[in-house]
Amino acid sequence: MNPSRLPNRYPIFRTAIIVGLIIFSLPSLATLWVHGQSYTLRYDLGYVGVPYPGGAISVVNNFTNTGQLTVRVTSILFASDFWSNGTSQVTSGFPFNLTAGMNKMIDTTVLIPTSARTGNHTITATANWQYSDSSGWQPAAPTVGNVTVMVSQTIGSLFSSFATILLIGLGVSLVVAALVVFLVVRQRKKPKPSAQSPVVPPPNLKTL
Repeated sequence: MNPSRLPNRYPIFRTAIIVGLIIFSLPSLATLWVHGQSYTLRYDLGYVGVPYPGGAISVVNNFTNTGQLTVRVTSILFASDFWSNGTSQVTSGFPFNLTAGMNKMIDTTVLIPTSARTGNHTITATANWQYSDSSGWQPAAPTVGNVTVMVSQTIGSLFSSFATILLIGLGVSLVVAALVVFLVVRQRKKPKPSAQSPVVPPPNLKTL
């Protein structure tokens, strides 16, 4: 091989590699369509509750079938530093089917360890699902969602805040009660107006 020809052939090899990557990526895009019908699953993740070490939150898994074919969600795998082994398999409430346009929410209780540091913690959830075609149920690529949980309070600070609010409310109640008592006592001490004597008309003096 003549070394002087290598620079001329290099662009050809690079072009061939790029074309190969494009060709091999086409099947992954085509799997979203079966006989002209699409199958897609939207997965949104959120949570409710006050996150603090030793407490618990409820993670809300929101699934929406945005395709045309019926899908079935089989399970969820959570990954976070909230679990000692890093993951937690969720099977309660699964599997379930979603027809086109259907939406379903699943609540999952997540315990926050007492050793959890304050700050942001990410929960990554991988949903395993399938779609239905004329041949039956077919596996689909897992759908991933994530949510950031802000651990910013401890149980001690929560009790402290509650006690502060309680003391403020108690103080306001005492002030209102004292003001009411003062007004009642003041009203009772007011002197009652004395009964006025009936007005006697002056005598009619006749001139003799």
